Amino acid sequence: MSDEPLVSVVLIGFNDVGRIGRALESIRRQTLRSIEIIVVDDASTDGTAEFVESVAVNDSRIRLLTRADNSGGCSAPRNDGLRMARAPWVTFCDSDDEYDLHACATLLRAAEDWNADVVCGTAIRHDVARDRDKRWRPELHAADRLISSLEQEPELLYDTISVNKIYRRSFLQEHNIQFPDGLLFEDQVFTLQCFLSAERIGVVQAAVYIWNVDRKAEDASITQGRMQMRNVRDRVEINRRMDVLLRDSSDELRLAKSVKFLRHEGYLYLSAIGENPHPEAAKEAADEFRDYVQNVDPRAFDFIRPALRVAFYGLLTNDLDLLRRAMRWERWASVVDTVVVREESGDHRRELWATGSGEPVLNRSAREWLDISHLNLLDMPFSARRYFHELREISVSRSRVSVVVDTVDFASDLDGDVEAHLVWCDRLGTVIASLPLQRDASGVADSIRWRGSGQLTAHIHRPLMKPDKGSLGVRLRRGTSVNTTALRAPRVHVDDVFVPIPSVAYADRPAGAQLLPGERASVSWRPARRARGPAAWGRRAGHAARRRLPGSGNELSRARQALLPGVTDLECSRPIVAYLPAPSAGGPRSWPLDLTLWDQKMAMTCYLLVAGEIDETVPTRVWGSVRDARAMQLGEVLDAAELIITDDPSLIDTAGPSLVFRPDAGAGRYLLPNLPDGYDVVETTADLIDAVHAVLAANR
Repeated sequence: MSDEPLVSVVLIGFNDVGRIGRALESIRRQTLRSIEIIVVDDASTDGTAEFVESVAVNDSRIRLLTRADNSGGCSAPRNDGLRMARAPWVTFCDSDDEYDLHACATLLRAAEDWNADVVCGTAIRHDVARDRDKRWRPELHAADRLISSLEQEPELLYDTISVNKIYRRSFLQEHNIQFPDGLLFEDQVFTLQCFLSAERIGVVQAAVYIWNVDRKAEDASITQGRMQMRNVRDRVEINRRMDVLLRDSSDELRLAKSVKFLRHEGYLYLSAIGENPHPEAAKEAADEFRDYVQNVDPRAFDFIRPALRVAFYGLLTNDLDLLRRAMRWERWASVVDTVVVREESGDHRRELWATGSGEPVLNRSAREWLDISHLNLLDMPFSARRYFHELREISVSRSRVSVVVDTVDFASDLDGDVEAHLVWCDRLGTVIASLPLQRDASGVADSIRWRGSGQLTAHIHRPLMKPDKGSLGVRLRRGTSVNTTALRAPRVHVDDVFVPIPSVAYADRPAGAQLLPGERASVSWRPARRARGPAAWGRRAGHAARRRLPGSGNELSRARQALLPGVTDLECSRPIVAYLPAPSAGGPRSWPLDLTLWDQKMAMTCYLLVAGEIDETVPTRVWGSVRDARAMQLGEVLDAAELIITDDPSLIDTAGPSLVFRPDAGAGRYLLPNLPDGYDVVETTADLIDAVHAVLAANR
């Protein structure tokens, strides 16, 4: 039996010691054992080579090559691996990806059965952040088949990656096929050379490669940074080289390649240019990209989506605002950021994107570029329309939310009878809370400006729960028709904006919504509290006393303005008491205060503001005299309260008199902070009620 391997697997990596082990293990455990594993380390400095060496001690199939200098890409290491390969068949893998368990066996079996030069398997794109899988280009791998040439199936031009394939090594050597040095997106030239040179190309349905996509990682793959100029220049140069390779191919194949470029690369880079927050960088990328696009076969523009064609018109006429607006349709769930104009001539009717320079480009009139009749936007029912609602301003002052929203009236029919609300929706589209919006005359042309200010109206009869989350939108009502479209905030930062939401409150539940930037400039929300845990309260405790305004602790005229929705109706004749239990280092503690007894004895005596980290499993009801204070600033709570009940050392006597209440001291003495000496500790709710009565009576 020969010791020569059947397949050489070339694994490349650079400074990826944290992930290369996973990739290497997926190759080592292949069901096809007759493989050699060639690891090419591109001059890593993080211990990648040393890690591979430690694994190779126990697996003789591993061969390591460490490059002296970093190449800045994937081509040179892959070419090094190709030169080292001994097996008749070769495959490639990147250090941040993985092989399916049967990848080598599946590809080799198909290659040998069909006597193919190249066999393509299915790649699975794995979204690391979301833990979701998606088959890459599933339409290309719908059936196992053998193809005689690329001319037979030009759609294979879309199968541009090299890592989901197996190659006959002698075939690569015979045609001198290598990866182009010094360029990103090297796969596209390499695979095109293979497809053009191969006499037999196999395609299998089976998944062979797991392509991990982690856009949030600090060390994200170098091909994902489309904002970088090297990225743009290399993409353009790769396509120029592909055009040279196709020079002697059929007109149909060259046109197919141009269409593929517009649909794929065009979409990606117009999106990146349109969403680039830096105007100079966007212009530089647009200039580089335009230089290539203006030489693309003009016929190819007939085969792309209408809004994408409008975006290309914006690129070619150097109108980046038009490009940006058109790509919002493509990227942002088909929102319409323009006025749509209808032209009628006899029986012919068409809809046009209203903005644009009007100049002809590539022997096409502006009307041909801007024709979006295929979308039928003006005939779309009101409830199905996708309006572009842009958040321009948002501020929160205690319980009052103020917003400014601009809506593009693309059909020019949002008359004065339309009602508008800003809505907080959950993931099922149910409205959790809303804020009415009023039309403002100060809006820009072709848009309606809405303003809203006030407390939110809650539409649920339960407290917010941790699993609750969703997004913001604008709900328009015209007669009996309702339209709800997502709110977008491309120019406003919503991070860390906290919005109090009144509801049937529970003391152990979130008291409002934290706004977050969502995908495609949308605005998301999740339940939150203003202060969380000992650090949050402790940091504010010292500052709260210094911020305290002059005056007695029972000046409730100031306290009323600091209270959340649901507490602004407090009567000035009753004092306010705050209960701020210390958090436990061992996790949320059981609710220490007997609220049933408190309500029976104290409901007509005072109001109680409650906060703190409380065990979520305890469904503690909050009565009318007990209010949720977790969404308030600590300083506001201390200013409002005439008496503080707490066992948090940082709050005792911080801003006025305190009662130290700790009924669970015995069970939690090792988890709760130590109390200072010299204070009497109240251990039962009944004794606490008596103590509160005594303090309030003394203050009177």
